[in-house]
Amino acid sequence: MRICLYLELEGKLIGCGISTAVKNQRKALELVGVEHTRNIREKFDILHLNAIGPKSLYLIKKMKRKGVKVIIHSHVTADDFRNSYVLSNEIAPILKKYLVYYYNQADLLLCPSTYTKQVLRSYGVRVPIEVISNGIDLEKFKFDPEKREQFREKYDANGFVPLCVGHLFLRKGLDTFIEVAKNFPEFDFIWVGRRYPLLEDPRVTKLLKKAPKNVKFINFIPDILEAYSGSDIFLFPSYCENQGIVLMEAASCKLPILCRNLKAYDDWLKNEHNCLMASTEREFIERFEKLLNNSSLRKKLAKQAYEDVKQHSLERIGNQLKEIYEKLLDGEYS
Repeated sequence: MRICLYLELEGKLIGCGISTAVKNQRKALELVGVEHTRNIREKFDILHLNAIGPKSLYLIKKMKRKGVKVIIHSHVTADDFRNSYVLSNEIAPILKKYLVYYYNQADLLLCPSTYTKQVLRSYGVRVPIEVISNGIDLEKFKFDPEKREQFREKYDANGFVPLCVGHLFLRKGLDTFIEVAKNFPEFDFIWVGRRYPLLEDPRVTKLLKKAPKNVKFINFIPDILEAYSGSDIFLFPSYCENQGIVLMEAASCKLPILCRNLKAYDDWLKNEHNCLMASTEREFIERFEKLLNNSSLRKKLAKQAYEDVKQHSLERIGNQLKEIYEKLLDGEYS
């Protein structure tokens, strides 16, 4: 059994969640001994796609003519495309129709959460769907005291540091992050994530111009572990996610998590069990203050999140992928 794990425009997606997911898939397969390639010109039994572009669609048609099974990993919905780039809300209805057509070309669709599966079913996606986590590299994402000091010195971060990791989109909760920061001017709030000036939503531009001085925006860090190690709480107010890989990364680094109450997290995050959740800006401010003033609660939540995120280890994901591939080749999804 040989798999082609292909990501269209891979070189352009460095730092994106999709790129991280594909890296995790490759390492997961290596851990369980499944042979794979990224070269579409080589021979393989299953084409496993992770993007939605025209070349991926072309490859689906080509491989199906050859009798090769096709898996599409769903990382995009119309819902999570909204409130990202300029005109994304106007484009989203068109994207939704395309996604239904595109995803229905697969022999099997993989989703990172039960929530995403429900969303795609509501769109009209009919093909078989399996839910499988994007996984987390537990060996890579470990707290590093040296990197903590390097990060704090490099970015002049002192004291209690809240962190968010994500593209500078309205969807990521930029407004809420800034509002919380305004209420705690004595702390350095750090947001690590790419900005897209030519495609930027005007609302994002306005928010960035009015952001308080205690909010620091860092476009890109080659080693994101520095940021996780250098901070003290992971503040992730995103309005829409399919799973939230950065939440698993933060948990693996034993950071206490404060996030929005989203159905996408139901598969593993539970309020007051392994994180704190909020829905409104006022709730975010109150829960942030609660974590700030209670070190034992921070330690308790971080410890539990770390234990729970182990269920998303790459070895576990590799075994699940291997089983799915075997079932597909045996015709169990036909």
